Parts: sequence; C-alpha cells; structure tokens
Amino acid sequence: MNGLYLLIPILSGIVGAIFTSWLVQEYDNYGKKYSHFSDRFTKRSQCDFCQKKLKFYELMPIFSFILQGGKSRCCDKSLRKKYIVFEGLGALIFMVGALYSLINISILALLLIFLIFVDERYKEIALWNNLSLLFWVLHEVTYRFEFNEIMANLIGAVSVTLVLVFIYFFYRATRKREGIGIGDIILLFTTFLYFGVPLSLYLLIAASLSLIVKIIVTRKYKDEHAFGSWIAGFFLIFTVFQEFYEIVG
Repeated sequence: MNGLYLLIPILSGIVGAIFTSWLVQEYDNYGKKYSHFSDRFTKRSQCDFCQKKLKFYELMPIFSFILQGGKSRCCDKSLRKKYIVFEGLGALIFMVGALYSLINISILALLLIFLIFVDERYKEIALWNNLSLLFWVLHEVTYRFEFNEIMANLIGAVSVTLVLVFIYFFYRATRKREGIGIGDIILLFTTFLYFGVPLSLYLLIAASLSLIVKIIVTRKYKDEHAFGSWIAGFFLIFTVFQEFYEIVG
C-alpha cells in the first residue's frame, strides 16, 4: 500500500512534466500555423539552435535535460533553463495534486499559468486555452454545485457578458478600437459561472487594482496592458484558497 501511495504521485509528476513540456512548446510557437491540427501534438520537436529533429530520448521532460548535462547533443550548446524549471514546476504541481486528491486543480493551475504568460507577452488569450478553462468549469459546476447555484451563477455570468459585449462594440463603434478583448470576455464569463456573485466581483476588483498598481509603478500609462493575466492569476489564488480551506476545515 505504501508503494502504491508513492507511485501515484510519481506517475502524476511525470504526466505533469509532459503536459508542461507541451505548454512550453505551445508558448514558444504561439501563433504558428500548422498544416494539420494533429501536428500541434505529433510534430517532432527541433533543436532550438540547429533545428535538427530531436530523438525520443531527448524529449523526456526533466530527465533529458539532466542526462544531457543541460546541453543539446546535436550542437553541444547550453539548453535554456526554462525547460527544466517549468517541467519541474509542472511535475511538482501534479504531485501535490495527487497527494491531496486535487489533480483537477493541478490541471487548472497549469492552464492558468500558461494563460498568464501568453497574455502578458502577446496581449491575447488562446481560444483553446479559454475553451479548456470553460470546459473545466462546466465539469466542476455540474458535479459539485446544486441546480439553484448553477442557475444563479449562469444568470450572473450571462448578465456580465452582455454588458461586456456592449462595451466591446461601443468602443469599436466610437473609438475604433477594443475596450476589452473577446478573450477577456470569455474568461470573465467562465469566472462568474464558477465563482458567482459577489465573489467574482471581488476577484475582478482585486485584478483591476493590481493592474492599476502595475501601471503606476511601471509608468507605462499609454502602453497596452494585459488584463486577462490578472484575472487568471486571482482565479488561481481564489481556487487554491477555497480548496485548501476546505481540506484544513
């Protein structure tokens, strides 16, 4: 029994590292056009320096980096530390999730972390990322919430979404630009569907104030700033707090 107790977190850590490795690849190739959708998952990775296709034993998360001494086999150049850092983080998140029977939260955490990095860099949210989060929330509310709670959250989410869509088209018509991105609107719908009112409003206020502080500190008043990343960050904070509060309680 003790052996099985240890095996499950280890296997979960391997899965987390593999999932994170794919997310890092998605981040590096964000916006890349694929001939076929399946290429996104099956196309062989290449060396960052000489573009030579990597062999299967060079693609093992964490282990390949360690066994190769942090260098590429093909051109003997130092690999970027981000690979082992993020793969190790993904493994740790999944191992903790397995120990506390919270693998669902581990999956959510990696999806939100990916969203944060992409939105901060590219100022947009990948559609598949938004849909994955929405699917996660739909699964959770279906199995964990009462019907009345689901309907109340749904009404709140739809109401907020209609207001945001109005703002979106109003800015497009009057200012010739977007007042808020479609990706942010989808993310906020997901947020209100999961947390409901008033908790989602607290989350929105916290995200907004944090972004304002960032703008003041950086003094980049006229630059475009990502908002979805702050929503995602507090979504993760609120969820983790709720889950572990229930465990402790």
